[in-house]
Amino acid sequence: FAGLPAETSIERFVTIGAYSLLRSCTIEPECIIGQHSILLEGSLVETHSILEAGSLVPPGRRIPSGELWAGNPARFVRTLTHEETLEIPKLAVAINDLSGSHFSEFLPYSTVYLEIEKLKNKFGITV
Repeated sequence: FAGLPAETSIERFVTIGAYSLLRSCTIEPECIIGQHSILLEGSLVETHSILEAGSLVPPGRRIPSGELWAGNPARFVRTLTHEETLEIPKLAVAINDLSGSHFSEFLPYSTVYLEIEKLKNKFGITV
């Protein structure tokens, strides 16, 4: 049985909003995916495109380069201006820099903190 590859490909300078679901899709460089968006199997977001928040891209749908799409299902809204396409990678860099400045606020990738909580409770340590 041949079908679509079960992989999601995300290129450089892509911004993906919180709570988005990406399922076996391809996002080319310099795109913005709005929060709560869903991209289903085989969907393709081409370079310099924007998908508005809450949009659903059906299986196999292609969002052409330089376009703004929105809705459920996603539909063409308008062509992006040259100035808007220049802002896309700047947004990705700004969000990356912001996340780096808050990196120390996140827990490490392990469960060591659970053992520390047990020890604190055992010895009655409050912080």
